[in-house]
Amino acid sequence: MYIPSAQSVLTAGLALTGSLTEPRTVSEGSVLDYAVEKCMDGDGRARCSKPFVVTKSTCYQLEWRTEGAFTHTTAEVRDAGSGETVFYRDTNGDWTPEKGELVYLDFKPKVPATGNQTVHYVVKTCE
Repeated sequence: MYIPSAQSVLTAGLALTGSLTEPRTVSEGSVLDYAVEKCMDGDGRARCSKPFVVTKSTCYQLEWRTEGAFTHTTAEVRDAGSGETVFYRDTNGDWTPEKGELVYLDFKPKVPATGNQTVHYVVKTCE
């Protein structure tokens, strides 16, 4: 029969306490919206986030805001390998992936005649 040492019990308890109570920032930054559907446009400007890893069954909170007087962008989470959309949101909110994978975000402009706006985003684990 295995009897854990006091050190292993304490270490596991501290690890669980920290990971269950505080959200962790997974990705954040600013990019141009995805009006030009490439991660790097012809002028070398970023139009999607850097790839980041998500874990199966872990809740992530997506938040973003777009600069501009009359703008609206939607967030798309895409598989970094294939570019396929794996999740889509119109407003800030939560997402729990069905599998672990490497993904990135892009932000599509939804108001006609807008685009090329800066989007500020942050992805955190849920509280």
